[in-house]
Amino acid sequence: MANLITPEDLASYELEDLDVNRPRVARFIATASEAVTDAARSPILRRRSVVELTAMPAMILRLPGLPISEIHSVTIGGVPLIGWTRLTAGIHRADGWSQRGLEVVTVDYTHGLPAVPADIKDLVARMVIAAELAAQDGADSLALNNGRISSVGIDDFREAYATGDEVEAVTEMTLPERTRERLAKRFGAGPTVAGGL
Repeated sequence: MANLITPEDLASYELEDLDVNRPRVARFIATASEAVTDAARSPILRRRSVVELTAMPAMILRLPGLPISEIHSVTIGGVPLIGWTRLTAGIHRADGWSQRGLEVVTVDYTHGLPAVPADIKDLVARMVIAAELAAQDGADSLALNNGRISSVGIDDFREAYATGDEVEAVTEMTLPERTRERLAKRFGAGPTVAGGL
């Protein structure tokens, strides 16, 4: 998987305590890039892919990895298919994608963006910077945060943490659910068939 930022991108933040050439920074870049790509549920950078999708009687077959820039070939059950039109989000076929029940459509296509958008670079960079600054604070700062403070007392000091099934183990590489949903929507969360005949 391609990294979404480089050490040079981190250097542009001009933080005195950030040594962008450390081996762990390279590891954090790879981890943050993978976390963002995983949340997007498809590659962000342009690449060529082959997917096999189950077709149903619908006119639009949505493909993962927006935007779709080129369709190289489309086959159904291994037979080349003509009569389709490329859309930004997939391919359209006026006759629908399956006339004989469920069939397998294989699509060879190029998708994704030619360059990483600035907001995605910034997201990955901030994740890496947070991880590196935490690592500089020592081994204790690298522990998983398994809960958030839910209450604090003053006299006879008390601290309570929210725990349980609803609280995820959190690191600097954990993306909030709202961010994950936004990335999946923006970059194509996966193949779907839309539009009945």
